[in-house]
Amino acid sequence: MATYYSPASPTVSEGFLVSAESRVLLGTEYLYGSLETSSWTYTTYQASIGLKSGKSIDLGLLESLGFSHVPSFEAVEAANVSTSNIWVLTGEETTLSIGLRQFNPTVLTMALGTATMYSLDNERLITFGGSCNIVSRPMSVEFTNVSCSAPSTENITNGVSIGVLTLYDCICTSGLPWDDINAGALNSISLEFKARPVSSLPRGNRLGCLYLA
Repeated sequence: MATYYSPASPTVSEGFLVSAESRVLLGTEYLYGSLETSSWTYTTYQASIGLKSGKSIDLGLLESLGFSHVPSFEAVEAANVSTSNIWVLTGEETTLSIGLRQFNPTVLTMALGTATMYSLDNERLITFGGSCNIVSRPMSVEFTNVSCSAPSTENITNGVSIGVLTLYDCICTSGLPWDDINAGALNSISLEFKARPVSSLPRGNRLGCLYLA
């Protein structure tokens, strides 16, 4: 037996194992035109959970889906110490990557970045090129934990049942890379969305929020 420390076996909490069946929503209006603003979390913390009903479109069946938030830190250089123990945040990159299968005109307009979509009765016309206006919209990813170990009722102390990732203001930085226009298979487009900070919100809540229950 060790004199100063005895290792223990890990505590396994199966309820926190996640198999996420998800739905991705794209707002149809800018910022609070689509972000929910009626919940207690918004009135208390200014944190919108998801989007307003009727103010979004469902991206439907996806080929792939991924989320990444990467903060960048740098040490503060000092002349009077060999190694500084003070680090500052120098940047944050928040990315939502989507393999699009359903070619909704609203999503294509968003991907084109500076495009404008016109309604022609039952048809759509999308013009693009040379505009000074960048199309940006809020986005959300809702998921249900379909793992066999998921809690039977929502209680975060027992595990993860559902989750909602909300990004307040996104632009599509991938453009519209329709790389394989193919008649022999279902087409897909790999899109990348980056979240922009909303400076009117308090620090620590300018890019988005993750709700878990």
